[in-house]
Amino acid sequence: MVENQSPKKKFYCLYIKTGCEWNYVKEMQPVLDSPDTPCAGKLYCLGKQMRLKTGKEYIDTLFPSYVFWETDSLDGLSLLQKGKGFVSLLPQTSEPQQLSDNDLELIQSFLKYGDVMPIVHVDFDMNDKIQILDGLFKGQEALVKAVNLRNKRVNFEVELMNGTRIIGLTYEVVKRIDTNK
Repeated sequence: MVENQSPKKKFYCLYIKTGCEWNYVKEMQPVLDSPDTPCAGKLYCLGKQMRLKTGKEYIDTLFPSYVFWETDSLDGLSLLQKGKGFVSLLPQTSEPQQLSDNDLELIQSFLKYGDVMPIVHVDFDMNDKIQILDGLFKGQEALVKAVNLRNKRVNFEVELMNGTRIIGLTYEVVKRIDTNK
């Protein structure tokens, strides 16, 4: 089990209108940092560096509509609900729930490399089991769901918030795992 970055801090998932995630963090992080706010906390919008076939690079959200909130208290939730694009706290239950241990481990593994995942190195075909050799997912194994050779992109699945999410990454090189051993 991965422990929270601080013993009292917990992670929650905020559902934000798609396309508003980065702006939401820019708007609301200063509110959380204010000495007048009833609780402290840090907002994270996880991104991935992508490359177009023209070579131009850009940053896209890793988990569209999700912003993760690390906090020691839910006292600031009413302030966060006023942010532009806020929809709800996930999962939508009667009481707020922190991330599960598996979700927390996944999110913290991303955060070790910062908010934006760089382009990763790969070499594979669709339905191959791969191992990521560099960057945020280094050492992780995954089953390739789709490959776009022209744009150098790969899609694979991860489990998050009790569901499967497809992550699409721009790649350089990955190692194919020989399953016939």
